[in-house]
Amino acid sequence: MDPEFRPAAAVRSDIEDAFERLKGAPWSIRSPFDRTYKCIAWAACRTDHIWWPVDSDPLPDGVYWPPGIPRNEKLETFVKAFEYLGYRCCDSASFEFGYQKVAIYAWDEDTVTHMARQHFLGNGWLSKPGMLEDIVHPTLESIASDPPYQGGDYGKVFQIMKRSWITALLRLCLFRCYWHSLRFWWYRTFRWSGL
Repeated sequence: MDPEFRPAAAVRSDIEDAFERLKGAPWSIRSPFDRTYKCIAWAACRTDHIWWPVDSDPLPDGVYWPPGIPRNEKLETFVKAFEYLGYRCCDSASFEFGYQKVAIYAWDEDTVTHMARQHFLGNGWLSKPGMLEDIVHPTLESIASDPPYQGGDYGKVFQIMKRSWITALLRLCLFRCYWHSLRFWWYRTFRWSGL
């Protein structure tokens, strides 16, 4: 499916309606609308499939989950999936030169809802809210929500993970991250006016 270039005002309205804390915050749109992938895939630097631990064999078309990782929505499952990609749990969301970080949002330890990836040089966090456009938000709290959680709420950050740029490079993930950034920069610069 080809990306859809929605008017910037419509994108901003949809995303700020979903995340009240973004109203008045310095956030930006980073990609066109694309149904091919969602937040977990984006955190993993992939835009070719939806990543989700669907409990069926085989997985539905267009869905991927790392082999050998349980298929449920528990926090420990997502931690294992990203350990598969070379990440390790850490305590700080602060930028560390030489490391790529991701954040796992959840309502509780049994219900993961979202993931975000730290901007390459620590200038905010990259998220793909559901099927909407990718965005850069200034803090992890910008898209968090307060209990009681319901519907599209993401809850709060339950776990931060990091991996070295060397690990990302060896797994070709760093290249994919750069490629997607370059591709979306091209979309924004040459095909998408008004952003």
